[in-house]
Amino acid sequence: MKKTYFIADLHLDDSRPHITQLFIDFLNDIKQEAETLYILGDLFEYWIGDDVLDLPLKACPNTIKLMQSVVIELKALTDNGVYLYLAHGNRDFLIGNHFIESIGANLLDEHQVISLCGTPTLIMHGDTLCTDDIEYQKLRTLLRHSQWQANFLSRSIQERIKEADNLRKISQKQTKTKQGALMDVNQNTVEDMMRAFNVTQLIHGHTHRPATHHFILDGKAVKRIVLGDWYQQSNYLVY
Repeated sequence: MKKTYFIADLHLDDSRPHITQLFIDFLNDIKQEAETLYILGDLFEYWIGDDVLDLPLKACPNTIKLMQSVVIELKALTDNGVYLYLAHGNRDFLIGNHFIESIGANLLDEHQVISLCGTPTLIMHGDTLCTDDIEYQKLRTLLRHSQWQANFLSRSIQERIKEADNLRKISQKQTKTKQGALMDVNQNTVEDMMRAFNVTQLIHGHTHRPATHHFILDGKAVKRIVLGDWYQQSNYLVY
């Protein structure tokens, strides 16, 4: 029987080449047995625009070379017949149609319901569930605004890389000062989301807190599965 895989929060970056190699090994390992791979956001530490795919390799900074190499590996996966679905994360939300077409994938809606062995399942990156972190939600609204994105994409590659690095440093600094619970999901938001999409199962990433949470919602037993990150090792869910 073919398998369905879920991964999230790889945060691929040239500063951690061993994780990129781990990801490439993972793709090669599942190539024959996987039917579908879902990447639920933050495949890259950041994505500065699909036009980086068209840059001559010799002229590329290392971070762009890494992105282009990952595209090649993902295309090899889909060429082998594996269905690939990708969701935007809070770091790679600028991934566009050019990238999606280059790897032979499909872009998921922000909130997507799929059937897993007959169970309607909501899949998403997960950052919209962290409603207690008001500061982050305000930043998210700004970064998803079309005008901000247009201004960012109009800059040079080097300027975009510098801005992305600045945003990452700000995020890391804020993360260190915030209480842990503030950056986790809000249970009421989770329940409201599951009600809205009429599901008993939710799979997401973003929080980097891998676990399976069982609880009762409106008299029904439901489940929330949180995917782990790839900062130190690989982490995936397989059906």
